[in-house]
Amino acid sequence: MAVMAAGPTVAGGQQPISESGYELIYYPDVNNHALQQAGKDPVFYWLPTRLEIARKNDQEDGDLLFSMTRFAGVQSGESTVGMNEDEKREVAGGILAFTVTAAPPDAVLEETQKKITERFTGSTDHFWGIRGNRKPIFRPVIITSNTTSVSNLSPLSDGSVPAVAEDTEPGNTGNGPRGLVARRGGVESLLRDRGFRNRNKRKSIPFTELPKIKTRSNLDPWFWKMQGEGAGSIDPTGQNAYTALLGAYPTAVLWESFHGAYSPITVQQALQVKFWTPQIELSIQGNWDRIFNHFSTAGSGRYLWFKKDIEAEFNTLRANGDIVVDLKIDATIPNGERIVEMIEKRSDLILQKFMDKAKQIIFDPPAPEVEAAEASGGGGLFGLFGAGVSLKVRRDRTSVNLKVDERRQVAYLQEHVISSSMEGLYDQIQANPEDERKYFTTVFLDDWPRKMARIIKPVGLNGPAVAFLSAQIGYPNTQGQLMWVGRPFQKTDPDDTSWNFGMTQKQESDVANPPADWTSDTTFIKRKVHLLEPPSALEDPYNRVQIASNVIELDEGINGTPTNDITLEVRAEDAERIAVGPISLDVELENARQNVEVTFQAIDENGEDLTDFAPVKFSWGFEDQQTPRSWAIYTEDLSMRSFYKYQVRVIVKGSIFTPGMAWTGPWQNTFGNGPIMVSVPHPEAEGVVRIRTYEIPQIEDRPGNPPGDVDTPAPPHREGPPSQEVEELEIDHFRYEIESSRENTSRQKPPSGPPSSNQTSRNGMPSSGDDTLEIVDFRTD
Repeated sequence: MAVMAAGPTVAGGQQPISESGYELIYYPDVNNHALQQAGKDPVFYWLPTRLEIARKNDQEDGDLLFSMTRFAGVQSGESTVGMNEDEKREVAGGILAFTVTAAPPDAVLEETQKKITERFTGSTDHFWGIRGNRKPIFRPVIITSNTTSVSNLSPLSDGSVPAVAEDTEPGNTGNGPRGLVARRGGVESLLRDRGFRNRNKRKSIPFTELPKIKTRSNLDPWFWKMQGEGAGSIDPTGQNAYTALLGAYPTAVLWESFHGAYSPITVQQALQVKFWTPQIELSIQGNWDRIFNHFSTAGSGRYLWFKKDIEAEFNTLRANGDIVVDLKIDATIPNGERIVEMIEKRSDLILQKFMDKAKQIIFDPPAPEVEAAEASGGGGLFGLFGAGVSLKVRRDRTSVNLKVDERRQVAYLQEHVISSSMEGLYDQIQANPEDERKYFTTVFLDDWPRKMARIIKPVGLNGPAVAFLSAQIGYPNTQGQLMWVGRPFQKTDPDDTSWNFGMTQKQESDVANPPADWTSDTTFIKRKVHLLEPPSALEDPYNRVQIASNVIELDEGINGTPTNDITLEVRAEDAERIAVGPISLDVELENARQNVEVTFQAIDENGEDLTDFAPVKFSWGFEDQQTPRSWAIYTEDLSMRSFYKYQVRVIVKGSIFTPGMAWTGPWQNTFGNGPIMVSVPHPEAEGVVRIRTYEIPQIEDRPGNPPGDVDTPAPPHREGPPSQEVEELEIDHFRYEIESSRENTSRQKPPSGPPSSNQTSRNGMPSSGDDTLEIVDFRTD
């Protein structure tokens, strides 16, 4: 039968080889001697003894497969997507992710194998000797199972917190235990208040049984949840990845420790390695009655037996001679006695062979309903039973003796535990400080998922000319196109109406072809004022409204106004370029014969009339002089400002026997919105144009005058300022006295320019080139 390599053996011992801080353990194949006698190469196996943080692509200079992210955030419904408006939460913690491997670097593996070759070439050792210039073959050991675990920083391994003992000392009048407890928020006081008192002297209370505590965080400060533990890779060159969600406390501790030279957490891999024995003859003999009685006596009151228990009683039976074990090695193998000693010391071969027989007669597996208990040497007996075995309740009486005879190579499993701390980061960061940001990241949860909040508030919605207001908000999608949403504001809306709008904030890198000068916190807004048709002067003589168009856009451009403000207003008054009111007079009208007319005209900053808007005239009489007037102009012309002028005309009505009087003041330029008190000029003031009327007596009515001979009497004498001139006109038997001031007319700009010297006034009266004369009204007796 052809000789084949079977697997590693401990019969020849082990060879630990160190190189560059790594240590590997080498074992020879159990058939190395026979392999070389058959002309084949010897085989050696290596077993790792430490774990390392794996590197990308298994390259020695590759990035470490490690990352730690700490996060914190204060979130609310106003700023965070996915939360209710009245909700608020705080959270802090971290995420730890890393991958470990037991595989040494290629250079280390090469160098250690070279040392084994050099050390045993030409050696006559039965298992290690390399003869005939054979080139040895190196392989990793055969691993049948791998159970991995990672230590954590929570108070207890099961995530529970220790509770304090009940204090029963005299004088303790408190409501519960004294002393400190591993706190989880206000755990200690809640345990007292809600009756969670520890009646035993020492006990741990799982987090799940603790009272629910209303905290501002949804992640406990000591939280630790590791993923990736359990069954691991059975390839010594393989990798095992782990990820942990951490509370604030473990995050803070690990963050600092990973920046130092040593890590407080360890990774452990419990390996089951398959070894082979050389050609052996194993004989086990004993009497079942005596063995059963021994276990019955030793296990009085005990239900389950575990590996360490059985092993101890087995050794007692051997020492008493109740069990005889004979282990023989092939006489051709040198140092057979040492090999026998090594097999008995380092393997479970003999005990396992005993159990193969004993479980049929003495022991039973535990009943299914029996709760599993932790074995005193670690889990189960050779994997045969999950928690242990029990003595058979009934045993058939038999005089059968225990007898095991085997002669062969036997494979068995040997435990090998690798445990290492997470080292290497410190050296990596020290050598390349810029790598710190590669492995350690801080995330502020306030930033994502960030809500772009906008609050739009209507103002002036109840204005007399306002129909309704509207607003539109635009934000780009990933293609850079503005996505618009809008809302109208009606007069029927409540006074506290506002529009709260939110959208997910994008990063600038998320948007292709964004609008010009756009930043991630910028939205676009278009606001409009929608106006009613203005009332005519006949419908409302006290309030005059002039509009350029029925829809006034407050934001220029096709995309409106870019802004990063959260609170915005849609103000109707932003479309009011002129808003004058209340308008009142600075005089008191004494009777119904007195009237005042005021004409308003919009102008620009240079005093030029804005011809797009006609003059507006208001009239005051004795009865309505206390009623305020208002004047407004709505336009989207942002360049228009509240410049305007006004002119006052006063009329004193005559009677059948009394002549009337009228005068017009000069134009007054002014600026600004709001209330105004119109200054009514005195008839004798500078720049005032006055008009008087009186009757011209007929000559035939006079005694002594011939008929048809009209005697034009001189006008009545009146005195006035030296700057005034008096002109007399006779029209249809009435004489008009027109007084004007030359002193100020040259300084006051006429409404439509002075007439030329060869022009006449609109009432047919001659006009001088220096004066502006206007007869507004005529009264005759």
